[in-house]
Amino acid sequence: MVFRPRNSSLNRRNFLKTSASSVVFAGLFDLNQSRPNVSARGKRVIIIGAGIAGLAAARDLMDTGYSVLVLEASNKIGGRIRTNRALGVPIEEGAGWIHGPKNNPIMKLAEQSGQKTFVTKDSNFTVYNHMGKQVSNQKISKMGQEHEQMLGLIGSGMNKDMALSEVLEHMAPRMTRNPIFRWMTSAYTEFDTGSPVTELSAMYFSQNDMFEGEDVVLVDGYDRLLEPLTHGIPILNRKPVQRIAYHDRVGVFVQTDKEIFESDFVIVTVPLGVLKAKDIEFIPPLPKIHRNAIERVGMGDVTKIAMKFDELHWPEKTQYFGLMTQTQGRWNYFLNHKPFINANVLTALSFGNYSRMIETMDHDYMLEDAMKAVRTMFGSDTPDPRHYIATRWSQDPYTKGSFSYAKVGSDPYDFNILSEPIGHCLTFAGEHTDFKYHGTVHGAYLSGKKAAKVAMETML
Repeated sequence: MVFRPRNSSLNRRNFLKTSASSVVFAGLFDLNQSRPNVSARGKRVIIIGAGIAGLAAARDLMDTGYSVLVLEASNKIGGRIRTNRALGVPIEEGAGWIHGPKNNPIMKLAEQSGQKTFVTKDSNFTVYNHMGKQVSNQKISKMGQEHEQMLGLIGSGMNKDMALSEVLEHMAPRMTRNPIFRWMTSAYTEFDTGSPVTELSAMYFSQNDMFEGEDVVLVDGYDRLLEPLTHGIPILNRKPVQRIAYHDRVGVFVQTDKEIFESDFVIVTVPLGVLKAKDIEFIPPLPKIHRNAIERVGMGDVTKIAMKFDELHWPEKTQYFGLMTQTQGRWNYFLNHKPFINANVLTALSFGNYSRMIETMDHDYMLEDAMKAVRTMFGSDTPDPRHYIATRWSQDPYTKGSFSYAKVGSDPYDFNILSEPIGHCLTFAGEHTDFKYHGTVHGAYLSGKKAAKVAMETML
C-alpha cells in the first residue's frame, strides 16, 4: 500500500483514499492500550524510535503540553542503550561509558537519578604483543604521544579528503608498520569512531567536540538513566514503521505493518543504518540534500563479547588489556569488570572491518575466536567462560550498525543538515544529526531535545 498525496484538492479525505481499504486505520490516539491525555495545545506528535533521542524529545514535548506517542520497532526501549543482566550483573551491549563527565548532560542525568558511577582510567592498562608477551607501559606511553601528535597533524591544511589509512601511510610509512602504532590506530581510533581507518575521513575524523574528564561507567546499568525520561509517556513496542507520508497542510501519516497513525508532526530518531538501508519509505521522498547526507555519512560498528568465568584469570585491578593482534581490529582491547562489579567478567572488543565480518558468524565461533585472544594473553590453559553475551549491531534490523562516523567524502554539514526540519511537519534526531557530538549518547540526547524545540517552534 502506498500513499500518494495529490497536488490539487489535497485534503485529509483525499490523502486517505490513496490507501488500500484492506489496511486497518487507527487514529493516532485511539488505541485503548496507550491513550495519552488530550493536549491543551491540540497538537499531536509521533516520535519514531524509543532510544534516548526519542525519549528526550518525548519528555520535553509532553512536559510542555503536547500529546505524544512513541513508536518503537523492537520489543524494548533504549535503542543502542541496552543493558543485559543475563550474566547476573549489568553488561552494556551498546553504550558503555559516559564520555567526558564534566558538564555532560548524561552525567547530570546520572546524578539526578542517584546512579553509582566508576571512573575508568585510560592509564590503567596492560598491553601484550601478538605472542602474548607483555609490552612495557613506557613503550606504550612513548608511542602513544607520537600517535597523538601524528593524528593531530592530519587534517590541517588538507585541500582534498582522503582515507586516514592512506594519509598515515603517506606521512609516516615506517610508523604505520610499527606494531604498537598499528594497535593504537585500531584500539583507539577505530574504537572511538567505529570505523575502519580505510574508510575514515582524514579531514574530519577528529574534529568533533568532547566534554572533559575521564570516562565513567554506570555500575548499576546504563538503562537506569531512561526511567525518569519514560515516566507517563505512551510507548508502543513492536511497531516497525514502514512508511511516512507527510504534507504541511494535511499532516503526517505513519504506517506500521498493521495500522496507520496520524499526527501533526513526526520526529524520526531511527539509527542512521536504518535510514541508509531505506527501510522506511518517505512520501514524498526526502529532499535530495537529506538523501545525499544519509548516503555520505558512515555507519560504524563495534562488537562486544562479555565473558563470565568461574575464577579470575587475569590481574584483578587492571582495568584495560590490549592485545596486538595481527589482524586489524580483531579482539585487541578488553575491559575488566572486576574493579567496579563483583564478578569475573571480561569484555572483548572488535572494531572496523573485523567487527562487520565477525558479526556474520554464529555466536559459538565468535566466542572461540575471542578466547584465542584471551588465551594468548593469559595462558593456553584458560578455560572457556561459563556464560557469555555477544553483540551483533550490524545484523540487528533496527540498528544496522553501532554509531555514525565521518566517512571519506562526508563533512560536518552532512551531519547537521539532518537536524534541519523538512517543511512544517517532519524532522530527524539521533547521534548522527549533530557532528559536534556524533557517535555519543550525549549527542543523541541533545539532538532529541533540539528536535522537540524545532517541533514546538514549527507548530506555532
